[in-house]
Amino acid sequence: MKAKPFLLSLIALSLSLGLFTACSNNKPKAPEAPVKLAMSAPQVAADESGLIALGQCPVTDPHLTVTVSDDYTSATICYDGKELQTIADEDGLATDDAPVHFLDANFDGLTDIFIGMGESRTYSTLLLWDPEKQQFVRTGTLGTPSLQGFMLHPYSKSVVEGGSNSFCEFAVTRSLWEGNKLQPQEDLIIIYGAENYAMNGVQHKFTLKDPEGQALYSTETVEELPELWTAIARVYLFD
Repeated sequence: MKAKPFLLSLIALSLSLGLFTACSNNKPKAPEAPVKLAMSAPQVAADESGLIALGQCPVTDPHLTVTVSDDYTSATICYDGKELQTIADEDGLATDDAPVHFLDANFDGLTDIFIGMGESRTYSTLLLWDPEKQQFVRTGTLGTPSLQGFMLHPYSKSVVEGGSNSFCEFAVTRSLWEGNKLQPQEDLIIIYGAENYAMNGVQHKFTLKDPEGQALYSTETVEELPELWTAIARVYLFD
């Protein structure tokens, strides 16, 4: 009769251990970290001027495909055939023809997408890959009617755009990235014809200005510009 309490204690202990084991096995598993997509940017070498033109960037990617709607108001992006996201804007992502190029626009080693011609009087959209959000983020519309010629300068990590403002004035803007936004750093104003200097408020053919329009440098010959600007200006000169 004295063995019963001991036997009952053993049974209770076994039940407790079994319940503990069951509870331990039912603990929720820690969520698995999301798989990061492979977004290594294409390797594009700069030309002899140190610049990369949009036309040098590939139009295909090992993983990505981009389909732009017929009215240019949306673009569907797929990764290995599966839809990743859709970018839409009722005002349009691009105008006229809308080719797609893959590039490293912000020099972070990840693939970005440029939609549009990147030329005068056409509008283009630049999409940057955000590794934290695992999606493309629109930086805004590039290529105002007075600007064209989207180019990259990897050495200075600059984005360069240039185009004709009038029959005698050509303007080139160099911008740097601050986060996902482009911030203009300098403008190079090129005036054709000495007779047009006065009406454009300059003294020489080449005038380098800050974003507020204050002249930083002025010279008559491209060789006398700061080294970076000498290379850039030669790309856009047409005389």
